[in-house]
Amino acid sequence: MNGMTDSCLVLDTNAVIFLTTRNSVIPNDLKNELNKCELFISVITRMELAAKQVKPEEEEAIRNFIADVTVSPLDEEVERKAVEIRRTTKIKLPDCIIAATAIVLDAVLVTNDAHLLNLSRPDFNVKAII
Repeated sequence: MNGMTDSCLVLDTNAVIFLTTRNSVIPNDLKNELNKCELFISVITRMELAAKQVKPEEEEAIRNFIADVTVSPLDEEVERKAVEIRRTTKIKLPDCIIAATAIVLDAVLVTNDAHLLNLSRPDFNVKAII
């Protein structure tokens, strides 16, 4: 899976919620980036979104958003990278899987999770949603 282009973004759960349910004003630079990039979410993000208690109209917005992005599966490469991150940090395993997904896809992770924003690795690129 490595070798994706620089125009690849992985969206964390909180980024998807921000983009779909908060009627948030999205900064123009982020809006432009989202429009020109290939968007991915981890299967973990899809599961977290499915389990989240939201209003019916928010649930529909989330479902529609998920239909327009690629859901990246939890394969052995992501699994190995997530375990490596978990063993060297205090980040929870689901977040390690999401970070590992971005690493394996050679993508930028978009999040507001402070733990992930502070994860420093040469193979990991992260950007705050706002």
